[in-house]
Amino acid sequence: PAHSAARGWRASQPLLSADLPRTPKAMVDQLRDAVQSALSSRCSRMRVSLPPGFDYGIESQRKGTPVSSKIDRSDRELARLFVEMFQGTGLVPTVCFPSSAAAADARKLWGDIEARVVALDPESAGTAAPAKQPRPRSKAQRASSGGGGFGDAKPASGARVQKAVAAVPASAEVVLVVAPGGPGCEAVRSFCEENGADRLVVLLNARSLEEEADPAVAAAAGVGTAGEEQREYVDGEFANVYAFVTDPAGKSEDAPAVLFKRSAAEEWSLVSKPKVGPPRELLASDERPSAEAMRAALDASAAGGLLGAISSALGG
Repeated sequence: PAHSAARGWRASQPLLSADLPRTPKAMVDQLRDAVQSALSSRCSRMRVSLPPGFDYGIESQRKGTPVSSKIDRSDRELARLFVEMFQGTGLVPTVCFPSSAAAADARKLWGDIEARVVALDPESAGTAAPAKQPRPRSKAQRASSGGGGFGDAKPASGARVQKAVAAVPASAEVVLVVAPGGPGCEAVRSFCEENGADRLVVLLNARSLEEEADPAVAAAAGVGTAGEEQREYVDGEFANVYAFVTDPAGKSEDAPAVLFKRSAAEEWSLVSKPKVGPPRELLASDERPSAEAMRAALDASAAGGLLGAISSALGG
């Protein structure tokens, strides 16, 4: 299983600075390359994990940006990046947001971009109330406007609040699932099991599946944690094509850490940036390290203190 203890890990070593992206553009370039490589390998189940609240610089200069949390904005920007990857291909991605509010914000900002935006929220599906309709007019008001027909007031087009959907639309060919909670993950599983591998499904920032997920981050994103069965299903069926997870074990006081995976074919790396010296790889594994293993590696690295950091800087 992907969350097992250490197996096949290599010894700690300095990490080439070229491996870790230093700018948002470098990260996006790496991400695009990783996705293209996975598509070339005919991988149709992908998972991408990036820092909560990361600023991709897409909405910062736009007027009328909805008031939303940094996490919501960041997830929406990441989804927009993926939608743009498919522009001009003839494929229209279906983008599943975890709530009606998140889906509405995306529609407002994305304009005429080619994408089908839905709210994948099985727990709320079918519960949205219709928008408030105008009061019936009095007989005198109706008479003054011509007594009906074209003179009558009509409800505004599209006034109904869109209901959330309980399942991924069956016609979807490219599905981008943004920050799904437990019920959303189950809906994705049903879609994948009912459709073949020719349907592309990408999980974007599925934080509810991470055993080391910060509860505060999950609460801010409005998603609950997924169950162990859902976690095992995703671990078994979805390839981690790119990951840059900051503070993966909640121990960033002395040396900020990143859990990094540059492509589906490469290993997971737990990387620490000490106060002195270059980034240092603390763990490397074909499987994603458990939170317990990462904390142990960070503790062992911190125990080296200044001498260990100087040794790293000198290539020891």
